[in-house]
Amino acid sequence: MAEEEEGRQIAEANRIHAEVTGSRPLGWYTGRCSMNTQHLVAEEGGFLYSSDSYADDLPYWVNRHLVIPYTLDSNDMRFATPQGLNTGEHFFQYLKDSFDCVYEEGKRGSPKMMSVGLHCRLIGRPGRALGLAKFIDHVQAHDKVWIAKRIDIARHWHKTFPAP
Repeated sequence: MAEEEEGRQIAEANRIHAEVTGSRPLGWYTGRCSMNTQHLVAEEGGFLYSSDSYADDLPYWVNRHLVIPYTLDSNDMRFATPQGLNTGEHFFQYLKDSFDCVYEEGKRGSPKMMSVGLHCRLIGRPGRALGLAKFIDHVQAHDKVWIAKRIDIARHWHKTFPAP
């Protein structure tokens, strides 16, 4: 997609979102971004963050624009891809193992963020939803854990680790 057209599409998506919901989005995730997406989103303005990156485990700043990385591994999309997951139990076990690893790293003084990608059409199936419920129960049984939406993470990062 040409850069100018992508910019128009971002602006139009924001306009439609505001018209339908009454407010503009505060975060952005394209999912299939171009080399121009990040700077176009920053130029559009009004976003507290974007998530078109798989580059890290913690949020980071790019030219005063906050990037909250997304993940493809701890993501229910793996139910729909080759080499994916077959059952809610598989999903639970993968998330649990990932959480246990980053939790231990955090206890040793290096706090982490674990992103979990969810789509209602995938995780909302009965045989999968129980895996997510088990994972949430597992996480909540630990101290000093925060289950947050990206907008909450963005607000925290802006306040605690402001752009340089």
